[in-house]
Amino acid sequence: MPVFFPNLLFFPRTLCTEHRTAMRAEMLAVLFVLGGFVPLIDADFIPRVLTVEDGVLTGRFPDSLLLSLPPCNYSGQSVDLEYLNANTNEYKSLTNIFTVNCTSIISTAGSAALSRNLGYQVTNLINGTEYKLRYKIGATNSSYVLATTRTVSDYNGIDEGLPARSGAMVVITVILSLAMFFLLICLILSTVMSTS
Repeated sequence: MPVFFPNLLFFPRTLCTEHRTAMRAEMLAVLFVLGGFVPLIDADFIPRVLTVEDGVLTGRFPDSLLLSLPPCNYSGQSVDLEYLNANTNEYKSLTNIFTVNCTSIISTAGSAALSRNLGYQVTNLINGTEYKLRYKIGATNSSYVLATTRTVSDYNGIDEGLPARSGAMVVITVILSLAMFFLLICLILSTVMSTS
């Protein structure tokens, strides 16, 4: 039995256009939601750069980064690290950098000291550069972490010379030097006079 739609008889083109626009918006929303999960399809865990909440002052240094460790369910397995310099597209892979160990080592030699594994420090990085890093444990990959090393000035470029002296600095130095000279003369004279 046919269904009668009175709007289709009078405004078929308008209704179809509105319907298409609504469908496009719904499909676009679904694609955005699914697109957000695409980077996580290949990832079994998500590392991050360590922060103050992790008990460190910073996880970003001029030439290194501190990454969180893989979860404990990978305990005893060897970890590889892959990273990409986003500026030069230079790719590096470090194999067998550490073995996942989730036991905290508590040392009580003399005064109480607690040692715990917070993260892995990726060293020999370039100052002020963005990197894309991920762990690889066997066939398991973590998601990528985007991190930038701190930008600092080259210490060789720091001016070590003293700035020019003002007139007041010269006057104060002369007065203090003369006062010290007269104080030493008085001390010597008082020592000589007291012995005689």
